Amino acid sequence: MKNNKPSRLGFLKRDESANITGIAKDCQREVRQRLLDLGFVNGAEIHVQNRSPLGDPIAYCLHGTLISLRKKDALHVLISCK
Repeated sequence: MKNNKPSRLGFLKRDESANITGIAKDCQREVRQRLLDLGFVNGAEIHVQNRSPLGDPIAYCLHGTLISLRKKDALHVLISCK
């Protein structure tokens, strides 16, 4: 997934990195606020650290912190791949 085309965080593969470009408009207000509180803000660099055996949840490294998200929530985060 090495291009600059906007995509969704839930589609990144293990060991891939991207920059966050925003949160999708269809994201529920409570989920949007939770993501923002966790640091999922425009311009932040994010890296897929690990995936569970069934692919959900996914562990991301963001601002030096390991954060685990369900794939359905990660799909609300817009990214630009490196």
